[in-house]
Amino acid sequence: MNGNVTYYFGHALTGQGRKHLYKEMMEEASLVYILQGAPTYKGAELLKELGYFYVKQGFSVEWFKHPLLEEIVEAVFIRECNYLFVWSSEWNLEPTLLGTKHRVISFYDCLEEEQLEIVGEQLATAMKERELWREKSICMLAIAKKLHDDWEVVTQSCMDWQALDEQITTLKSDIFQSMTLNKTGARTHRLLGTLTPTGAQNTVESMTKNLARRLMIKGKPGTGKSSLMKGLADEANARGLDAQIVWCGLDAGSVDMIIIPELNFCIFDSTDPHIFDPEEGRSGDAIFDMGQHCKLTEQAEAEIEEIRSSYKETMKNAMGYSARYAEAEHTIRQLMDRCLSTSAWRDKTAPLFKRLRN
Repeated sequence: MNGNVTYYFGHALTGQGRKHLYKEMMEEASLVYILQGAPTYKGAELLKELGYFYVKQGFSVEWFKHPLLEEIVEAVFIRECNYLFVWSSEWNLEPTLLGTKHRVISFYDCLEEEQLEIVGEQLATAMKERELWREKSICMLAIAKKLHDDWEVVTQSCMDWQALDEQITTLKSDIFQSMTLNKTGARTHRLLGTLTPTGAQNTVESMTKNLARRLMIKGKPGTGKSSLMKGLADEANARGLDAQIVWCGLDAGSVDMIIIPELNFCIFDSTDPHIFDPEEGRSGDAIFDMGQHCKLTEQAEAEIEEIRSSYKETMKNAMGYSARYAEAEHTIRQLMDRCLSTSAWRDKTAPLFKRLRN
């Protein structure tokens, strides 16, 4: 019987730079294969092949996608055995536990020097362009974050915080009731989504497909959605429950979802740019309305409309720059693929495919 695949984004472009959680995932894993090498499409295909290999053995696999290039995989995490395979060179991931849980495989020696010399000038140009467009995109996202912060200040001034606190107290009682487990609650980390050349994207449906209860938060920016979820994760861990924190793909410090596996439960921000509503036929879907405690004045609405217009234009510019960034990344991977030795690659990758189940 085949296993299943859950999709995530491997990294995100945010107003604070590129965000990834591979270091946290290395701590979570029991065995880490750190695959070092230049960015290639061939490397992404290897990770996909490894994912399918373990799925066919019945394992659940987490698949971490590149935000800019469709169908490109950056890492795979094999559940049950907790193996992580990650293409590491771009993320400065260093093996600190050699001889125990960290294994390093370098693919740089699969590159043929003669071919590298042929494409060297093109490669250098593409790498400069990639850096330029990436920085421009991040700069736009930093401006967008500042605008979003200003938006939050306006809405916060119109909140009834006491009423919200009462609503949250009732929510915690409903979620946890009297449950406490005699163990230490674990904490893991994932990303909800990211900016792509076609706009903000997420993998909410894949992440929540097997959960019985999904609570969808509605509320304006700055009304405490992220703080609520951080508090719920703390409460879960204090009760011995595991909690997965799913971070925002546009603001590196903000949380967009909490999953509590032992309760078969998640709660997530379901406002723009990832709007969700209860699905027909899913009895566990419900809305948690925090927006009811925010009563905007006419002046506040006017201020927000001005901010929203600037924010929308800034995000449009960020998307444009990310598209140019993606083009440069595509060129680099194409050029690198032309320099790989097929026989050396085959010899290097063959030992990775080890059967774990009969």
